[in-house]
Amino acid sequence: MLLALKQQLRRVSWFYDLNARWKAAATKREYAATALQYGRKAIRVRRNELLVARPDGRREILTEQYRPRIFFLGTDEAQDRSGILQALDRIGVLTYFTRSDGCYGHNHPGSEVVRRRANTERLRAIFADLYTQGTTPDILIAQTWASFIDSKIFGEIRERYGTLIVNIAMDDRHQYRGHKVDGEWGGTYGLIPYLDLALTAAPECVEWYLKEGCPAMFFPEASDPEIFHPIPELPKIHDVVFVGARYGIRERIVTALLKAGIHVMAYGSGWESGRIPNEKVPQLFAQARIVLGVSAIGHCENFVALKMRDFDGPMSGSCYLTQNNPDLYDLYKVGQEIVTYQNVEECVKKVHYLLAHERECKSIGRAGRIRAECDHTWDKRFRSLFVTLRETSA
Repeated sequence: MLLALKQQLRRVSWFYDLNARWKAAATKREYAATALQYGRKAIRVRRNELLVARPDGRREILTEQYRPRIFFLGTDEAQDRSGILQALDRIGVLTYFTRSDGCYGHNHPGSEVVRRRANTERLRAIFADLYTQGTTPDILIAQTWASFIDSKIFGEIRERYGTLIVNIAMDDRHQYRGHKVDGEWGGTYGLIPYLDLALTAAPECVEWYLKEGCPAMFFPEASDPEIFHPIPELPKIHDVVFVGARYGIRERIVTALLKAGIHVMAYGSGWESGRIPNEKVPQLFAQARIVLGVSAIGHCENFVALKMRDFDGPMSGSCYLTQNNPDLYDLYKVGQEIVTYQNVEECVKKVHYLLAHERECKSIGRAGRIRAECDHTWDKRFRSLFVTLRETSA
């Protein structure tokens, strides 16, 4: 009954807009309060203190000659199979979390409490089996939150098996603390006591972890050049493509482009074209003159974060145009390797310009591909992780 009422209210435009503005304001207030809190704290640990006091003897993982046994605790299979799992498999001997029904990932159906408990018990059972087989993982790399799993299981695994615990946080700007589940904070914050290293895609959040006594490093998303790449034998048949759910500023941008007479193909939940199979996205990007990105978090308009598209888009070799995000300036030459816009009107203006200047549009796409292939592959990200583990434990 309540769910049906919510669905009906979402169809009322004024209520939807009001609710979206409230959610956006709440997200930004929470971030501002957290940033202010950490601004008053002193750093408790340096990253180079990582693993120095660990007594477990798993130093072989830190040698270049050794292929480490890696366990990956993932959430979204489509995301993880777009480069993360492939890179980890090239670096070490990979196993990953599956639910008891054989499905990938720990996005377990049911309530948060049910999901959290089921994932915890499943992870405990998997590690017991791997130990029995003599293949205990050297390192567990997770991409999770405390609302998905009881973080104390990481401490149990670390103490019982000597496994290093690392977590990748892609959403720290809006899911650092999260809400409480079973009386505990459900974001990445709840994992901190049991991590050997936190990897965060929000550069300012590195200090948040350090101030909590948890070693951390900036770890932006990346891409896989074997999956996303130019396909010169295929024609550019789309002016602009966008992949992502339809809501907020995303909808306004695509609508404005269409009204301006620009051919846009939008795929994802809520769009007329519906969702596109994950395996078809690389070809879609390669056949686009412009790959469109939107950096906004949730229903916010000017509160942004790095996205996977920021790397898959340029890696495709097409011109990548995305919402302005200061984080991008440390990763690309903005204006030469990617292009950014400040608002809906500027997005429309820049699309018109790029489509009218084909040579410049193609040049940006080529430069973006070179930068992404050189600096922003998942292989490079994970290899840098293991270099860090070696250097900080010397």
